[in-house]
Amino acid sequence: MQTQELQVPTGNRAAAKARFHLDKSTITGLLAFAALGFLIIFGLSWVVWRFSRHGSLIAVAIVIVIPVGAAATIVAAPQLYHRLGVLWSKLRWWHALWALLYISTLVFRVRSQEATQAEPLDAWTLVRIGPEGIVGLWLLVRLYHRPDAVTWFRWMFRGLTGWLTVFALVCITSTLWSVYPPWTLYKSLEYFLDISVLAAALANIHSLTDYEDLFNWTWAIFGVELLWVWLQVPLWPSESLADSRLKGFIPATGSNAVGQSGAIFAIIALCRLLPLNRKRSNISFSLVLFVFGILSLLISQTRNAVGAFGLGLILILFLSRRKWMAVMMGVLGAVAWFFTPLGDIALAYLQREQSAGAIESLSGRAAFWAYAWEQFLLHPITGMGAYAGGRFYVMTKLGIDPTSLHSDWVELLVGVGLMGLIPFCCALIGTWYFLIRGVYDRTLDSRGRQMAYEAAGVVAVITVHSFFNVELIWHVPLFLFVLLGYAEMLRRRGKVVPPRPLPPLFTRSAPEFARAPSAQ
Repeated sequence: MQTQELQVPTGNRAAAKARFHLDKSTITGLLAFAALGFLIIFGLSWVVWRFSRHGSLIAVAIVIVIPVGAAATIVAAPQLYHRLGVLWSKLRWWHALWALLYISTLVFRVRSQEATQAEPLDAWTLVRIGPEGIVGLWLLVRLYHRPDAVTWFRWMFRGLTGWLTVFALVCITSTLWSVYPPWTLYKSLEYFLDISVLAAALANIHSLTDYEDLFNWTWAIFGVELLWVWLQVPLWPSESLADSRLKGFIPATGSNAVGQSGAIFAIIALCRLLPLNRKRSNISFSLVLFVFGILSLLISQTRNAVGAFGLGLILILFLSRRKWMAVMMGVLGAVAWFFTPLGDIALAYLQREQSAGAIESLSGRAAFWAYAWEQFLLHPITGMGAYAGGRFYVMTKLGIDPTSLHSDWVELLVGVGLMGLIPFCCALIGTWYFLIRGVYDRTLDSRGRQMAYEAAGVVAVITVHSFFNVELIWHVPLFLFVLLGYAEMLRRRGKVVPPRPLPPLFTRSAPEFARAPSAQ
């Protein structure tokens, strides 16, 4: 569908002057917001560091969490209640499948490799498999009774979802040469089921506006998870704050997952406080969400998530044409690091009381990554079996008992080699490309561009996090799937409504165009 532009003559000095005064009138508020964010981050870092040194993280909860929780209840609860009510009225059957997939990932006990191989199925495993069985049965019934099976398969085997499907099929095929075939087959089929749910949802979502409900549903699921992690602190303080890091006890939610969720919510909040169209709404809720995310990120003490948040912050400032804010924050950060005590405080916080050797070895990752690289060089094309090469070969040989190699990319190389790495990279790179293109696509309405803007910030977080944790290739990567699905819708829309060429990255904001009549 063609859209009409609101033409602004380049020689119209009055319009240019009006835009200049509009920008100038907001610069004071933006400076104050950046300074406030700077003080909040370093101030909370100092509080967490000081209390963690003395083993009084419960005091942190009393001093920080209770006031923030009270402020959230008083100020932001009405907005949250309204948003959840609207979201609940828009839920469809694929949202239920999305939630069931999340439930199937909950961990209530951690077993060693020997226990897993000795008894693959126990009571807790059946609790995990149950939701997956419901999802699989639901999809089979719809395939049999509904006439949209052809559309479903088109979404599953084409475009970005098609690359993911190819990756899943490679994983399934690697069962033939896997070092532990049953585990490879089970985990690969899990991932294939996850992609099937994504494809089924895409086949039934008919506009970019409707896709926003899946975004909000995903944020709501992980928001409830993160809130429950915080509520466990007074219930099981020693387990929830073990090693002075925030984590979930029942079900088990690792500090790395808490840190990633905190970084994602902080980025989403900043995107809404710094929107593309400069028209902010629900400010109180966004501010509370930002503080909630930053607190979760800092108290989880997840270094890679802190770095991921930093990259996401820089990206959204550049995408929203606020480069001056990125420069200002960089200058203030450098001054604070080198010329104030905040630098030493931040460094002590990031070290987490670890020795220099532990930090240089990336908390032990370097040792088994080096050995994993050697195994990849021996099997560069096929790998040693998806999901099994790292856990049941590399770790067994080294006498280490974690559940993974703590890196999606090392896990990919060892498990499926280049056969699986290439299609997965195509899917992720394509997601990056179409989301960033969507930010600048003037044929989209303002809401569609804002969704692409928020999604680009989140994909930056999960990409950085994937280098130090297994998040993108493990059942079920809901963050990746919800972002990839939106990128795929933008890709298909681009075939009907060709997007405008990307403007140069370092130019001033182009004049705003009229709202597109449709986001189909």
